Amino acid sequence: MSASPRQRGPKDLIPLLFVFVSVAYPFVVWLNIDTIDPRWFGAVLLLVAIFRLVVAGKSRKTSDWLMTAVIALYCAGVIFLNSEILLKCYPVIMSAGMGLLFLISLLDEHTLIERFARAGGHNPPAQAKGYLRALSLAWGLLLLLNAAVAAWTAWFSSLAVWTLYNGLLSYLIFAVFVVAELLFRRHYKKKHKIVDD
Repeated sequence: MSASPRQRGPKDLIPLLFVFVSVAYPFVVWLNIDTIDPRWFGAVLLLVAIFRLVVAGKSRKTSDWLMTAVIALYCAGVIFLNSEILLKCYPVIMSAGMGLLFLISLLDEHTLIERFARAGGHNPPAQAKGYLRALSLAWGLLLLLNAAVAAWTAWFSSLAVWTLYNGLLSYLIFAVFVVAELLFRRHYKKKHKIVDD
């Protein structure tokens, strides 16, 4: 007897919420920085992080608590220092945090990408393990490089350049990487005769 499909709830919208916040954030800052103090942006980001943790409920993982703690510390800094430069470091924090998660997962039996695949109901074949480790390494390095460029735009460039890079160019770079990886993956699977479960 097959299990009934899982009911969808608010927690299923959390990834979309964070994607929306990340994409919209540079433009919201750019449009409102002259009229709204940085501390109010920090307060809103803190509320979003707490909401994410609360809605996660019983499915919270250690990484959820860790991410919320890092965001809370960052937001506290923005709120108390009321710093525009610190406010512009949000993309740096997120990109560096994700990059480190990818790299740290290389120390585990299953890399972050492999865990994503398993969570989505896919069981990667054993012969793909090396490829998934290399891909996790590539994502980790790309995200750290992105964090470095985002930090440069936060500290040394104009608000317009910061917005352009963090609100558009960085996502275009990620999109090109994803497309290139998908094309290479097809070639790799064909070459090594890898069949998904």
